[in-house]
Amino acid sequence: MKTTKLHSFIIALLCAVAFASCNKEDIYPTFSFDENGECYIPDISKISMEEFESSVVGYGWKHVITHEIGIDGKCSTKDYYEGLDGGGSSQYYFESSESLKEYMYVDAFPANGYLTYAYEYEDGNRVSNNGNLVMRIVSLKGDVMKIIDYLGIRADGVKIYGYSTYRRMSSGELTEVQNAYPTDLSSIKNITTSINNEVNIISGNQFEFDVLSYNGSYTIKAINEESCEITREGNHVKIKLLTNGAYITVSDRFRHFEFSLFSTDEDMEPKGTDIYDLNYSEVVFNKNMEFIEPSANRPLSYENSSIETTTRDGYSGSIISHYNRSYMLVVDTDKKARLIHLQNGRLYLKELLPKETLQTLIEKGNGSSISYKLELTTADRRVFQVLPFKVTYKEEF
Repeated sequence: MKTTKLHSFIIALLCAVAFASCNKEDIYPTFSFDENGECYIPDISKISMEEFESSVVGYGWKHVITHEIGIDGKCSTKDYYEGLDGGGSSQYYFESSESLKEYMYVDAFPANGYLTYAYEYEDGNRVSNNGNLVMRIVSLKGDVMKIIDYLGIRADGVKIYGYSTYRRMSSGELTEVQNAYPTDLSSIKNITTSINNEVNIISGNQFEFDVLSYNGSYTIKAINEESCEITREGNHVKIKLLTNGAYITVSDRFRHFEFSLFSTDEDMEPKGTDIYDLNYSEVVFNKNMEFIEPSANRPLSYENSSIETTTRDGYSGSIISHYNRSYMLVVDTDKKARLIHLQNGRLYLKELLPKETLQTLIEKGNGSSISYKLELTTADRRVFQVLPFKVTYKEEF
């Protein structure tokens, strides 16, 4: 009696294992990739055009779950979108045999919206847009559709595919999705202005520009409101600098455009700031592009040497650090200026002195020099201290 019960238990256990194995294979089939890296299932069961049009077209399809397909053709058991930042699943509506709507959240705007595009249903159960895979239908059973879903592309160029389950929506559910994703993403415009540069250098303290295109309405403000005064006349904007340097953002509900504004006027320079020194403030070089620091008669490498900012005695704290982005506005004697990002308070010699500048001094002859104002700038682009720097060409030293 006990032996019979044991045999029955073993047979039941083996049947359960066999059933689970078959079920797992059904949920997670093994996939292949063609020569273009596109994912497919060999010997996929064909879904005819008639079945596609009767079962898929005219319906909305709600996302249930997605499993990422690995390069070995096997599925991850984890939901692809679980814990994923900056993105989410798409919902679909095959509104006709030629037009498809995809509803999604786009973190870059951010916006809940939709895209409408033409599609074709091809051999291999392939739904494509201009030849590009949108999805490949694996199976249709009742109101459940399983697909190979193209998810995007990684930085290394590898395409990402998922094995996704979708459920057919009721008409009420489709209406809810349409209401939840109201924005036509194809109609969103970039903010464009009459400004051509992200860094703008002016003389004086007045600057004007036009906002040319935007979505609905726009706002404009400086990160530090005390840096400037902003007035608008329609789409024409006037800015008056109150300090030397402002970081300004033009925004609408989807897009934003940022730019910096500086002046080369001496009247705009900060007064009384006494925080940082440079570890050297003058260099000399010869025709072989060899450099020295004159005060210490120390050789410097053009490629690797940096000018470092050091805190003066009596000052505690740090405006310039690895965690607080800072910049240097470099202004020469002709009031030509450029903005350079400091790397943890360091400005590399080759960034400050491009070879074209050095060649100009060589052509002018022995003793030629250029003086700079190195204007230390905070993360919100305000100049807070000005330090002198000089470079001189000497044929021999």
